[in-house]
Amino acid sequence: MNRYYCFAMAVILSVAACEKDGPSGQDGKEPGTERPQEINGTPIMDGINAAGVITDSETGKGIPGVPVTDGNGVYQMTASRFCRNIYYSLPAEYNIALDEEYGQPAFYSTGTFDYKGFNRNDFTLSPKTGNEDEFTLIAIADPQCRNASEASRFITETVADISRYVSSENYRNTYAITLGDIVHDTPEVWGIMKESMSFKINGRQLPVWQTIGNHDHNATENSEYAAVGSFVTWFGPTDYSFNIGKAHIISMDNIICKSTSGKTWSYDAGFSSAQMKWLEEDLKHVEDKENKMVILCVHIPFRNGQASGGGSVNTDKHHDDILKLLSQFNEAHILAGHRHFSQNWVHKDRICKGGLPVYEHIHAAACGAFWSCDSNLDGSPNGYSIYEISGAGMKNWKAKATGREEDFQMRVYDGNQVYTGDNGYTYTWYGGGTGGSSKISAKGYPSLEGCFVAHIWNADDTYWTVELYRDGAKVGDMQKVPDGSCSNACSTSFFFNQLDKNGTDYRIFESCPYWYFRPASGTPLIEQGWEVRATQTIPGSGTRNIYSATVLQKDYTGF
Repeated sequence: MNRYYCFAMAVILSVAACEKDGPSGQDGKEPGTERPQEINGTPIMDGINAAGVITDSETGKGIPGVPVTDGNGVYQMTASRFCRNIYYSLPAEYNIALDEEYGQPAFYSTGTFDYKGFNRNDFTLSPKTGNEDEFTLIAIADPQCRNASEASRFITETVADISRYVSSENYRNTYAITLGDIVHDTPEVWGIMKESMSFKINGRQLPVWQTIGNHDHNATENSEYAAVGSFVTWFGPTDYSFNIGKAHIISMDNIICKSTSGKTWSYDAGFSSAQMKWLEEDLKHVEDKENKMVILCVHIPFRNGQASGGGSVNTDKHHDDILKLLSQFNEAHILAGHRHFSQNWVHKDRICKGGLPVYEHIHAAACGAFWSCDSNLDGSPNGYSIYEISGAGMKNWKAKATGREEDFQMRVYDGNQVYTGDNGYTYTWYGGGTGGSSKISAKGYPSLEGCFVAHIWNADDTYWTVELYRDGAKVGDMQKVPDGSCSNACSTSFFFNQLDKNGTDYRIFESCPYWYFRPASGTPLIEQGWEVRATQTIPGSGTRNIYSATVLQKDYTGF
């Protein structure tokens, strides 16, 4: 499926897919007006069908250097028949324009684009009173609401937790972005979800950008172009960028639709050649990259080139090209969702100018296991993530469990425990088990028998250390279970025995954020005075977060 873009002078300006008018976000005339000879003294060339001016609200003058302008605040282009939106990349020196109805980012044109006529869209930006080199970014993956009831849970749980927890002096200059699957093949829920994103932090409207996911593509349409129409109606472009402080933030659609059943799309993950041209052009206009940070937001993870769960990133189709582009910056982070569990991936072969590898954060879902409980597919809690940016680097980040204190970062299990439930299926950490009418097998890791097993959902295999202590003295280092080798015995039993689940996703084992240590007794249940201590060191800043657990998780409480 092709994706369509148009170019303004030497500066890229994307064309997003929007079937109807969306929320108002720009000044100017309706499309289809008569083409002027000039704007602000800039001649409008023959054949141009889209133009306008970007103006400073205080000086009234055109703003030079904004991607879309020609130096006088004027942009002009010949847009294709597929054009639906005109939009700009927000400069760091200017405030985010918010629409009046929802208080959400309004950086794009609305109204019907008449590609045979002339379309005038002007934008007015207000300058910031100070810099925001330090700010907070909230990342929300997979709200994935199918109906009003699930949207209500998103509002009363996720949104309420963000409003309550982030409303503190520690998190000023706060922004947010979703990471796709805002709805679950249910375009009728868009209006509710748009309203749900309209809330305040410390009395200030929280701007929430959106990333499109596979379930945000309308499966009742028969082309990729038409399928994103309802998303853009409500939220605007699918590929765009903006700047805050010294961070350049990009959101891109990495869903390649293949065919629709009428209810959902089959798809791969990746990017079209047109998208690559857009990204390359976008990054060309970021000055002084070596002293800035880049954050790329997508739905499906990159990881090692394979993104299971309905789509895989083709390593020969721009996967490594994008990593190379990101590594031009001082520091680079990828934010993704899609898999409904947490996993952090360090791209050790792609080093940024500041000396650190590209770091990929794969987020647990806000909806967890599709709003069926309070857990994700691997037993990690429903939640979101908080990123503290300082200058050109990430100062700190943490996974925040919905409705829990910030230090709730792990559960510790007894590797000997046998799990069962109403349906009678048996699971262990060391032997796995089989459940459901489809006789779905869960994996066990034999070395876990007799061990403390710590599930740490925000961990990685590079910047975390996990240790076992007894009575304040270190006993030893805990080892990590290899990815792909073990299911969470407790959560798998919960899903199959208590919730009657019957799908392979409910015994997930592709990510194994489990650490283990065998005490001399081989019986964690009788051990006294023990503590699992997990230390996270933030690569760039050196910030250390230390988390502790001293109680065994013996049942399904909290799931």
